[in-house]
Amino acid sequence: MTSKQKRAGVEWVGGLVSMPAYVTGEGTPYRPEALFWMSADGAVLGHTAGKPGELIGLAAESLRSTIERPIFGQPHAPQRVRVASAELAEALRAGHAGLEVVCAPTPEIDAVLAAMREQMNEDAETEQSYLSPELGPAAIAALFHAAAKLFRSKPWKIVPSSDSIFSVTIEQLGVKAAALSVIGQQGQSLGLIVFSGVDDFEAYADAADANEHGEESEMPPHFVLNFERGADLSAALRKEIAEHHWEVAGAQAYPWLLAVDEDLVARPPTAEEVTIIEAIALALPKVLEDKQALLAAWNGGEAVSRTLSVHTHAGDLDVLLRVPHEQNTADDKLPYDVLADLGELVQQGEEIDPEARRPLEDELVRRFEDSPEAKGVTDVQACHFVMDLAADYFGATIATLGPKELREIVFEIIPRKVSIDASTASWIIEDNRAFYAFLKREFGLPQAGACLRVLGGDAVKKLAAALSDKSKFGMAKSLFMGGREAGFDMESREGIEAWMRVRQSQPLPASIGLPSPGAPARTGDKAAARTKKNQRKAARKARKRNR
Repeated sequence: MTSKQKRAGVEWVGGLVSMPAYVTGEGTPYRPEALFWMSADGAVLGHTAGKPGELIGLAAESLRSTIERPIFGQPHAPQRVRVASAELAEALRAGHAGLEVVCAPTPEIDAVLAAMREQMNEDAETEQSYLSPELGPAAIAALFHAAAKLFRSKPWKIVPSSDSIFSVTIEQLGVKAAALSVIGQQGQSLGLIVFSGVDDFEAYADAADANEHGEESEMPPHFVLNFERGADLSAALRKEIAEHHWEVAGAQAYPWLLAVDEDLVARPPTAEEVTIIEAIALALPKVLEDKQALLAAWNGGEAVSRTLSVHTHAGDLDVLLRVPHEQNTADDKLPYDVLADLGELVQQGEEIDPEARRPLEDELVRRFEDSPEAKGVTDVQACHFVMDLAADYFGATIATLGPKELREIVFEIIPRKVSIDASTASWIIEDNRAFYAFLKREFGLPQAGACLRVLGGDAVKKLAAALSDKSKFGMAKSLFMGGREAGFDMESREGIEAWMRVRQSQPLPASIGLPSPGAPARTGDKAAARTKKNQRKAARKARKRNR
């Protein structure tokens, strides 16, 4: 540090963030990352941008450059730097010996990101265009033509609800059993939403439910074709449409296509996504001609499956549309050995036989333990927590457990029932994350991607907070954890009885079974668990809300 770089005696704040916008025209669209360095009073002193994954390795040099050449003021160095990421903190400590680096929340960085998001939204309004380096006027003209055909067929008048989904397969584009939802049954927000599969659709529906009740929940990636009022489009878009004479079916039928990621950040569609929507928009009106057959199929009747050849701007494509979604049919079996056997154990309204379930799960975990995904996991047994609780509370196995139920198990039931410390949160999340990665690679478990998103992001932090929150503890766990905190040996019956004598001044009756410490508590009311499961299924079938 030179004499010009005197320590200011203040704290700097640093943060690595994903920018609220996408870079397109360079292959697969991506969200760039940025490193920000701020003074204690909120001034941005420096920043570095790069592709995802690049900046951790450049963090120390980025900080050094900011110290030497800040955007504002003279060169100076902080006494300490506060960052929210442990990985970023480790990189800074390695590159700046002697500098105090602390891990703590950085709301200042969040405020900068929020301001950038607002500014980018304003800028996007004036810079919108249907065209891009990979999408010329001919491709967009074909999209408008297909969208006009779709609008005139009024699919929202035929499809009874947004939950009445289609399965879509377009082999030439790598689309396999995507989930297509038609929206606008209430006369508003007309259009289509396309998901990678039925599990992403269910995760979207669950997240929409949570958001309506004021709860934050991640949305799975999807892309949307909306029909907008011409008056609601920007002047730039209206001018572009008029100049190219693109076909529009009416004043409320201007198509707008965009992709949305897990953070609800939108981006322009890729050329392939435009082709997918064009193909669907051409094929769907033909399938809708079989209205009565479709309605019967959604109500449990014979399935409807049609393959249609459509001519798109990218060439002829075969579009397979199926109702109900092929993963929703009762006679579809999971196409793989041990998971297939676990799937077959699940019978509507019946308990799963533990004597049949556990050997299959033990075999599955044995295979997981030998897999490359388990190499970095010190103990693979945490996945048994999820499988036991799935059977007890939802009548499900790992083959049938969905992302919504997994979220409830991990963040509600385990904190309430399982007598473990908050320090185990990382083990539980990382073990189950590796387990689902194994199930996805080895068996192609359909819902694995959606479940991995439940276990991603700040899941460790969220679970640790829940495990530390005594208000979430059930009665048995409260007693167990209280005994441990009081110094009793809660690993033995004698220790538990001694603690209970302190609590109740009488011995614990021999008739009361004591749970093994660290093991999930079992529900005593199987009928209630089955009822809860069936209520969820009925609610899902009954969803008629427009999205």
